[in-house]
Amino acid sequence: MDNFPDHVSFHPCDRSNGRTRKLQFDALDQLCYEASSDPSTLVVATDASVIPSRNMQAVSVAHFWRLREQVSSSKAPAGRATALDAELFAIRLGVVKATSFDVKRIVIITDSLTAARRAVDASVHSGQAHSLAIVQALRGFFTNHSDCSIHFWNCPSKAQWSLYFLAHEDATSTEIAAGRHPATLLDAL
Repeated sequence: MDNFPDHVSFHPCDRSNGRTRKLQFDALDQLCYEASSDPSTLVVATDASVIPSRNMQAVSVAHFWRLREQVSSSKAPAGRATALDAELFAIRLGVVKATSFDVKRIVIITDSLTAARRAVDASVHSGQAHSLAIVQALRGFFTNHSDCSIHFWNCPSKAQWSLYFLAHEDATSTEIAAGRHPATLLDAL
């Protein structure tokens, strides 16, 4: 954020006000409509699911959309993690892979803007390894192309907004057993 403040933006959703929430979804619809004909834009929907059972792991998911088509997806076990850490891992899956595409604009859609802000915060916190991987990927992305940008959009799960809802369904329908020694993040302890 210190080196590339003009390349990163956050778009919160006011969940308490139906009118402003509708405006947020209209703006998101417009953004995706514009992206559907722009090959330099990649839309990434990320989500995570934390199952409270002791013998299950959290699951993180990212779906990648370009020119109206899903071009890829990533899904991985997140170990024993809090919802925030699992969301941060989902954003990591999305950002690291998105920076490998030949694009200039990345749009990340998440239901946790807190995790999105933590994604570009390299300070000490639970899940810091995810943030460091994201920051490293973005540094290369921004350094190689001065006109590149990343935009984090907040989309509540309850809204069931099209592209995001597909990632949400993928995350919540996947169960991965914890096994003998699952990764355990600091906040989950």
